[in-house]
Amino acid sequence: MALVTTAEVCDANPQLIGSGDLRALQPIFQIYGRRPVFSGPVVTLKVFEDNVLIREFLEEKGNGRVLVVDGGGSLRCAILGGNPVVQAQNNGWAGIVVNGCVRDVDEINGCDIGVRALASHPVKANKKGIGEKHVSITVAGTRI
Repeated sequence: MALVTTAEVCDANPQLIGSGDLRALQPIFQIYGRRPVFSGPVVTLKVFEDNVLIREFLEEKGNGRVLVVDGGGSLRCAILGGNPVVQAQNNGWAGIVVNGCVRDVDEINGCDIGVRALASHPVKANKKGIGEKHVSITVAGTRI
């Protein structure tokens, strides 16, 4: 199968971009993990400075899915770290997009998974288990 780039998909579908049926995230994310390119069916999660639900998702079989987390854009702590990313890799997730921060960057960069996040931060998240699963979220200017 030939590689088709995101730019080629956008170029070939101006009507879908115009209608909003095809959207691209604003380029605000840093690249982590060993997969510079990834794709798959999306599942969503909305949390704020809490990583319990993220860990629960990544303990499930990924089956090539991508977890998109709206972390409220918080830069005050990391909601994703090395251990959950290793688990996600081992459980077959294709990637994780975090509208928030990650930590344990060296460990994440050693994993065969794609990760996007706003930045890295050494402070860990809360563990209250508060958040919403499988909801519409807006990340980087795009409704998912």
